[in-house]
Amino acid sequence: PMRRIFSTILFIFLLGQSSRFGVPWWAIAPIGVLAGWLFPMHAFRGFLAGFLGGSLLWGTTAAMLNNANDGILSAKVGLLFQGLQGWQLVLLTAVLGGLLAGFGVLTGRYARDLYVGSKPND
Repeated sequence: PMRRIFSTILFIFLLGQSSRFGVPWWAIAPIGVLAGWLFPMHAFRGFLAGFLGGSLLWGTTAAMLNNANDGILSAKVGLLFQGLQGWQLVLLTAVLGGLLAGFGVLTGRYARDLYVGSKPND
């Protein structure tokens, strides 16, 4: 079970990094669906793996972009969200990416169950 969780996290992170440029922001959801299809596991473990992979991907990307401009942009955007600080906006971005990927993995897992008709064994 742990191997599938780490494989899913790594798959989401690496595929998300390689497709980061030239694809829309919501591309993390189809990547999660593909991960849920390829690495079937129980719902909670799948969501957790997707959440960790998506939050790792979006969190590191947001942190790198935040550091690249010394937090100026995130501070200005944070003012739009009732005065969030830059690091809070990076954390919020990581959580949103994790939710998108986690629900994507759940969707892929349930789609596989419907199509193949089998349940994961772990």
